[in-house]
Amino acid sequence: MEQPTDAHLVLKAMVAVAGADGRLNAREVGLIQKVYEDETGRSVDEIGIFRAVQAYATSRDVLAELSGAAGSMSAEVKEKIVRAAYLTLLADGRVTGEEFKTLKDIAAALEISEEQFQAIIDDAKRRPAPT
Repeated sequence: MEQPTDAHLVLKAMVAVAGADGRLNAREVGLIQKVYEDETGRSVDEIGIFRAVQAYATSRDVLAELSGAAGSMSAEVKEKIVRAAYLTLLADGRVTGEEFKTLKDIAAALEISEEQFQAIIDDAKRRPAPT
């Protein structure tokens, strides 16, 4: 089985958070495109996002994959994943409990401490998503 790239893991985490509330709206798709490009230097079209949603239908699969890759992942990549997922969480202007739980689960799967998690969130608040 092919190892996922850091960019794939960023996209998977973003899709997991966006889909946690059972919906994916146009604003989330647009933000995923912009944040994904900002965080990875790569682009993804709407079809790619919808394919990712279908492929990563459950956050459990994503969490298992992130957990398995966490040991070989740099702190910088972990931060990119959490930052991108957090910005996705904010895309539709409302944060559900399930979305926030998914974000926290992603951080836990990446072995990010509560202090590190809060620092990433605080930094993301200071540097908002690209528009």
